[in-house]
Amino acid sequence: MKIAILEARRKLVIRDVQKPVLDKDEVLIKVQYCGICGSNLHIYVEGIGIGLGHEFSGDIVEMGSEVEGWKIGDRVAVNPRIPCGECYWCIRGEIGLCDNLFLSAIRGQGAFATYAKANCVQLYKLPGELTYEEGTMVEPTACALHAIKFSGMKVGDIVAVLGLGPIGLLIAQLAKISGAKAVYGTEISPSRIELAKYVADLVIHPKISNPVDRILDLTGGMGPDIVFECAGNIETIQDSIALARRGGTIIVSGMCFEAVETSFIDVVLKGLTLKGSLAWSAGEYALALELIKNRIIDVNPLISDKFPLEDINRAFDKALKGEGGKILVKP
Repeated sequence: MKIAILEARRKLVIRDVQKPVLDKDEVLIKVQYCGICGSNLHIYVEGIGIGLGHEFSGDIVEMGSEVEGWKIGDRVAVNPRIPCGECYWCIRGEIGLCDNLFLSAIRGQGAFATYAKANCVQLYKLPGELTYEEGTMVEPTACALHAIKFSGMKVGDIVAVLGLGPIGLLIAQLAKISGAKAVYGTEISPSRIELAKYVADLVIHPKISNPVDRILDLTGGMGPDIVFECAGNIETIQDSIALARRGGTIIVSGMCFEAVETSFIDVVLKGLTLKGSLAWSAGEYALALELIKNRIIDVNPLISDKFPLEDINRAFDKALKGEGGKILVKP
C-alpha cells in the first residue's frame, strides 16, 4: 500500500509499506478521501513525526475476528477519537477532553494512505445517499457543532465569526440554522469570502475595513452576543475581546501557537465568558452525520479542491495559503 509520510518540514513523501496488521476488534478501510485539517498544517510546517490524516471515509475490506455488526464492503465515516469512557471527563460526556484519549491518526499511520485501520467503535455507517466526500466532512462538522452548542447560542443572537476557513464556514452555517438573527464574518481570502456569501449576512475584509468598527456600527455599538474566533491568530483573538458585547461569549476554535499580548481588563469590565472549543462531546459526531444526511447542513460548497495522493505536498501548500474551502486527498 502507499502512504504519505512526513520526513521533514513541508516534505511529505509517498512510500510503499505493508498493510496494517489488525487486532481482533479492528477493521481495515480502503480510504476513498481524506481531508486536510488545520491541525495537520501545523504538523506539516513543524515536521512533527506523527501520522497525518484523520478526516476520512472509505470501505471496509478486512475485519478482525471479533468485529460484529459490520461486513466487508460497508461504506463508513470514521471518528478518529477513542475516549477511555472511564475518566472524569468521559463520565461528564466531555469526551474531547478525555485524559486517556486515543487518536488513531496520531498513534497509527494516518489516513493519507491507500488503507487505514480503525477500531470498530470508531465506525459510522455512511448512508447510500451520501458521497465519500461528504463522509470526510462529518468530523469538521462535529467540531463546528460542538462550538455552537458550547457557546450557549440562543435564537435571535447576533454572531460574529472571525476567520472563514472550513470550520468558520461550518459554524456560520450552523449559527444561521440555529436561529441567529445575524451572522457577520471576517476573512481575507477572496475565494473564502465568495464561499461565505451563502452563510453570512455580511463578510468584512479586515485589510479593507476595520471589522471591529464595522460590526459595532451594525449592532448599534453593542457588539455580537457571541464571537467565534476561528482564524487562530493574535489579531482575531484581540478583536474578539474588543467586539463581544457586555455579558457576551467568546469561543476560541482557532489554534494560535503564539503568545497573545492583550489586556484582559475588558474581559472583566464587560463580564465576558471566554472558552476554548476542542473537538466534540458525546453524541455530536453522530448528530453531525444526521445533519448532513438530512440535508439540514450542506457541506458540498465547502469542498473546493481534490488532489491525488501523489500531489499531497501541493495540496498542503495550497491549504497553507488559506485559499478555498476544504481540500481533500484521494489515495
